[in-house]
Amino acid sequence: MFDLNTDSYTGNYDEAVSYLETIPRFNASAGFAGASAFYAYLTQKGLLPDHGCKVFHIAGTNGKGSVCAFLKSIHMQMGRSVGVFTSPHLTDIRERITLNDEVISKEDFLDCFMTVMSCLGEFGKHDPFKDYMPVYFDYLFFIAALYYAKQCPDAIIWETGLGGRLDATNVIGDKSVTVITEIGLDHMAILGNTKEAIAAEKAGIIRKGVPVITVNRDREVYDVISSEAKSKGCPLTVVPSVYEIRKKMNDKGIDFSYKSHYYNNATLEVVGHALYQTENASLAVAAMETVYSMEELPFEYIYEGVRNMYHPGRMEELIPGVIFDGAHNEDGIEAFIDSVKSDNCKGRRLMIFSSASDKQAEKELKAITDSGLFAGVYIVSMDTDRSRTVNQLKALTSIVTAGGITSEYKQDIKQAYDYCKALIEQTDRLYVCGSLYLYEELKAYINSVE
Repeated sequence: MFDLNTDSYTGNYDEAVSYLETIPRFNASAGFAGASAFYAYLTQKGLLPDHGCKVFHIAGTNGKGSVCAFLKSIHMQMGRSVGVFTSPHLTDIRERITLNDEVISKEDFLDCFMTVMSCLGEFGKHDPFKDYMPVYFDYLFFIAALYYAKQCPDAIIWETGLGGRLDATNVIGDKSVTVITEIGLDHMAILGNTKEAIAAEKAGIIRKGVPVITVNRDREVYDVISSEAKSKGCPLTVVPSVYEIRKKMNDKGIDFSYKSHYYNNATLEVVGHALYQTENASLAVAAMETVYSMEELPFEYIYEGVRNMYHPGRMEELIPGVIFDGAHNEDGIEAFIDSVKSDNCKGRRLMIFSSASDKQAEKELKAITDSGLFAGVYIVSMDTDRSRTVNQLKALTSIVTAGGITSEYKQDIKQAYDYCKALIEQTDRLYVCGSLYLYEELKAYINSVE
């Protein structure tokens, strides 16, 4: 265990990560007020200088990570350096803190970790935040803030972790633009039981006079966001939802029409067959056109940036015929189903599914069953303490079988994958979804056997 008062401790990267894994995810002492005060303390110490970079702040239920990935890709096409703070990570904690296409080095991670530790020891000696300790996400945010302060990228993209109003990333004052993606029912125990309540939390990232980019899928949600933007005097840009965008599927991806600020009705292309990415790309492009001039942002940068975007685990074909999607809530599952409907599969579709204990798996599986797209759904345990119990997962199979579809419980992703691979033929497809926690397990196993 680390001692914050031990100045002589030097540590190492693996011990730092192990320590972070012991930090609570929620219920930090002093919460957002403490995070805000500590951020101000780091700034006063000269550790977080304002170097005038562009700041993009992203909130929402679904699509945040994809919007961040599109923003990063377009910036890199422009030749601009860009930092991205995002979550969760799939295989390595350092994936949360990147600069261009590189994750933060272990040396830089440890150095920033030690700086946070040292400053917490000093900060915690004073009231009113005596003994303040950030939660897991907040600690990583402070590491990222220190790292980007040293690297001075041209732009930083901050993805909120949970909500927005009380998220650690919301301590940042000088924002260039805020983006609020599609809002759905998720983390309701913390954010509220209605979409309107959740939207109010997400809209908490809006700052006076700072442009807001959003989508109008749900009138009640939109009214919350637009009202907050109006009250703060913020220019508001609304992009067409995925259901309104004109799009055409081809073998490699999706061509779609985007109404550009600069280039009228422009045609863009997203690689892959995730229909929802047309909306996420549109949000990202609108944000870029809000921050940069037409001279800074030629159309070819937008086109190539969108086309070259890669975001793992979003309708990703891991090997031919095996597709993973990170859908993990009702709205995400609906978007996933819409994409599957357009996949031109000429055989059967099978699915491997799992769910964290705080998700509404029953409703998600009902939607999957009612879609009529799948011949079998195999439910598995995940290697995480957030997984449902074996009995809870086994009980989920009854929802699928009640719809006349084969469903069985398998003890892990390896057993389920082997079982399904033995069933599928060349024209069949295997989909895996329900939680991003499955991604690392599945990809590692496929690499070991294929």
